[in-house]
Amino acid sequence: MNIVIMGPQGSGKGTQAELLIGKFGLQHFEAGRILRSIADSDNQHAEAVKTALNSGNLVPDELVRLIAWDFISKHKNGGFVFDGYPRSVAQYERLKDMLARFGQKIDYVIDVEIPEAESIRRLSARRQCAVCREVYNLITEPPTCDHNQLIQREDDKPEAIKKRLEIYHQQSHPVFERAVAEGIGIEINGDQLIEVIHEEIMQKLNA
Repeated sequence: MNIVIMGPQGSGKGTQAELLIGKFGLQHFEAGRILRSIADSDNQHAEAVKTALNSGNLVPDELVRLIAWDFISKHKNGGFVFDGYPRSVAQYERLKDMLARFGQKIDYVIDVEIPEAESIRRLSARRQCAVCREVYNLITEPPTCDHNQLIQREDDKPEAIKKRLEIYHQQSHPVFERAVAEGIGIEINGDQLIEVIHEEIMQKLNA
């Protein structure tokens, strides 16, 4: 099974992705985490990725495609949850092509939706440890490490959040519209308890 899970920033799609992975034993392609690790490295693409993330813009398509292809190639015998990718209809079509090379397809596209005000509230409370790089949320997931060096990433400040949301609605949400037209789109109310959201997803997957 291959699932794309999407939604506006702060919707909790990452948490739901982890639950699906635990349930079905799928591989987790978490685009945001991979890209942040590149931005913090000495990779030749680090500066371009860091600039895009800090400004709220999308990382260049070709770079993300190469990262996705590398991941799929290494785990081609298992199913996937794609979290934070694809972020445009063009990326969606390329992902379908990549999977098709291994005789696979996208089975479901799950859209976890929350209001814009809630998205801004949740993301504005997100902090990252400058030492261990773990990400926490002052509202939903208080820090557990002992380093006491929490920082707010540039892309979690209100101005960047609003830009990211604008880009999401303009470029990413059409992916879900395409999936609905293909009969594989599932919309979920993300403004609920984590357990309730997961149960609703499982019901709509008939699992």
